[in-house]
Amino acid sequence: MKRNYMPAVLSALVVIALAAAYFGGVLIVIRTVSDAVLLQAIIAGVGLIGIGGVAWALVSRILELKRGQEDDIGKY
Repeated sequence: MKRNYMPAVLSALVVIALAAAYFGGVLIVIRTVSDAVLLQAIIAGVGLIGIGGVAWALVSRILELKRGQEDDIGKY
């Protein structure tokens, strides 16, 4: 049995690890800094990064469908 799903699983694990490391770093900064303005900036930055990620995923999905290269997640 060929393991064609392994790259997709590994890439998902890498994304999860990077997100956990990022939010761990944010948590460390929040715990060490007592300035409320900096915390607001950090929270706003995280929100913008999240919105940017969702927008990128949406655009890449639309381009994928336009090219006819639809990737069925069910095959993984």
